[in-house]
Amino acid sequence: MTTVQFAGFSRLQGELKFRTANDTKRINQLRKLGDTDVVILQLPSDMSKNEAAKYVLANLAISYTDFDTAEATELLTGLIRDEKPVAKTVTVKKASKIKISKRAAEADDVKLTPKQAERNREEWNRAHAHLSYDGE
Repeated sequence: MTTVQFAGFSRLQGELKFRTANDTKRINQLRKLGDTDVVILQLPSDMSKNEAAKYVLANLAISYTDFDTAEATELLTGLIRDEKPVAKTVTVKKASKIKISKRAAEADDVKLTPKQAERNREEWNRAHAHLSYDGE
């Protein structure tokens, strides 16, 4: 899980955005990209983005006085996810039956003479010559 050290807001083309960062250089980068009203503050500890959004929401009135709290609250509540683990149900499908010919089923039980085995091997090699690595 990635963590962030800074969290705040900026406006991009008039729209308020929640921003996170691991370095103060991100503020300059956002300004170069055209963001205005950039306010990013250091968090008390490393947090996930979801935890950072919860922290900012809890401290909105104190730390981010320049922003419209109604707009910021709406933005943050839309971002925060419930972190309760969801139990997943796994369904197992019944395995389908494999059809096999009687001849194939009995193939392992068949005793071959050395001549029959050689003939079978030659037939197989002729039929599968395209799989050969020696270029034949």
